[in-house]
Amino acid sequence: MSKEIVEKKYLNQILETLKINELKLYELNWIFEHESNILQILVENIDTSKKFVEFDSLVSANESISTILDQDDVIKEPYILEVSSAGAERKVKEKETLINNINSYFYIKSKIQFENIDEFNATLEDYLKESDEFKFSFFIKGRPKKVKLKFENIEFIRFAIKF
Repeated sequence: MSKEIVEKKYLNQILETLKINELKLYELNWIFEHESNILQILVENIDTSKKFVEFDSLVSANESISTILDQDDVIKEPYILEVSSAGAERKVKEKETLINNINSYFYIKSKIQFENIDEFNATLEDYLKESDEFKFSFFIKGRPKKVKLKFENIEFIRFAIKF
């Protein structure tokens, strides 16, 4: 089985099952690991202001998707179904996710340099709707800094854990 077969035959049912569990698809992968085929379905909450996926939602989605996949014999080879959270430090793929996570901590790689730095960890302080900019605060060599970035000026951004 390949990712393409899963997407072609089952994707709509998987998406509906996730929606029922208040989840959305982050990424679908078909991987071979530890001598096993794994259908990996990474998810996040539909409500992107909720940072952590509930375990019960994952279990429910996993059971429902397993039932869907077991309905016919399209899948010939053995595999492991893994429905899991995209992770605490997942990449932010949508602008809306940032808008819903004011006061969260992120790792950012910017297309624009600030004092010769284009990679930094920062707290998202605000979204300025009128200018369509995100306001971040961070430290450079112990000095507090603030920067405004448009989403298109962010090369890469992911949630980060502050220690």
